[in-house]
Amino acid sequence: MRRFLIVLTLTCLVAVAAACGSGSSDSTSVAKDDVAVVGDTTITVDQLNRQIELAKKTAQVNGQKVPEVGTKDYHDTLVAPIVDRLVLNAQIENIASQLGVKVTDDDIQKALDDAIKQSFNGSQEKYQEYIKKYGLTDDEVREFLVRPSVVQKKVQDKLTSDQKITDADVQKYYDENKDKPPISTPDTRDVQFILTGSRADALAAEKALSDGEDWDKVAKRYAIPPGPPSTGGDFTATKGQLETNFGNAVFGDLATGDVSGLIPVSEAYESSNLSGKCKPDCFFIVKPKSDVKPGGQQSFDDAKAQIRQQLETQVLDKARAKFNALLTAQKKLTHYNPAYKPAATTAASGGAAPTT
Repeated sequence: MRRFLIVLTLTCLVAVAAACGSGSSDSTSVAKDDVAVVGDTTITVDQLNRQIELAKKTAQVNGQKVPEVGTKDYHDTLVAPIVDRLVLNAQIENIASQLGVKVTDDDIQKALDDAIKQSFNGSQEKYQEYIKKYGLTDDEVREFLVRPSVVQKKVQDKLTSDQKITDADVQKYYDENKDKPPISTPDTRDVQFILTGSRADALAAEKALSDGEDWDKVAKRYAIPPGPPSTGGDFTATKGQLETNFGNAVFGDLATGDVSGLIPVSEAYESSNLSGKCKPDCFFIVKPKSDVKPGGQQSFDDAKAQIRQQLETQVLDKARAKFNALLTAQKKLTHYNPAYKPAATTAASGGAAPTT
């Protein structure tokens, strides 16, 4: 509740963060004194200014410096996030209306009472002192903070109402997936390994190991970047989750304590995980540190809680997809005053270090 009151932000329960705050910039549909129009809902400059005033008050109470008005930092860290939140609030309100979701005064009162009970031990006096410190009225707490949270929760409940997970669903999943996680766990084996970037390095590493040199030191010397632990050192191998040739060696006839010799990296693994780093050849060298630890199968009673959680996650994923489709439609009905139109966002990209 304290963070909920202070930060004045909206956490999407169903939508992904990237979905917030985009739409048309058709200025002909937005008056100069308005920030945006979302369907039949208008967000005014006065509403925005009040939110900015509250955000500044929060910063003051918390001893934080507010960027200078008119600067890019002021817009990016203060104005733009508030515009995004106001627009998203309006979009979700429209979605709630479209779904026939109703939010009553009693719903808001109960949510507020619960928050006051949790944060202030039910003390209305402490609650009033607290919101006064941040420049909020009780009506503003209800409208700006409590209502959006209640609406989101009700929308989520509506989208998942026809997909409740029953005991029969859990039992059916168990019966049909006994050989899969979380019911079945695969074999594992503790090993030491080195992934080299050429045949010459592989042969040199193999000789160093046969001469009795320390495995970790050899791995640091001959493993391809980034080096141990990603491309050398100790590793717990899980059957079915390994590069093909590596897995065949670890879970084949290789005895505990024996060194494998050179294991060529499969072409599929090279091209998908180690592009540009395995020319002309890449090789694994493996030494099992223990015998294979057999996997097992959980009983229904042991697995049912995990199964239910997994199925509920799937339900939420479906609800998220439905919500995002509804939100996409709302974005087409969202028009901004050009002065407040959010910048276009781009997906971040990145890569992972090669591992076995």
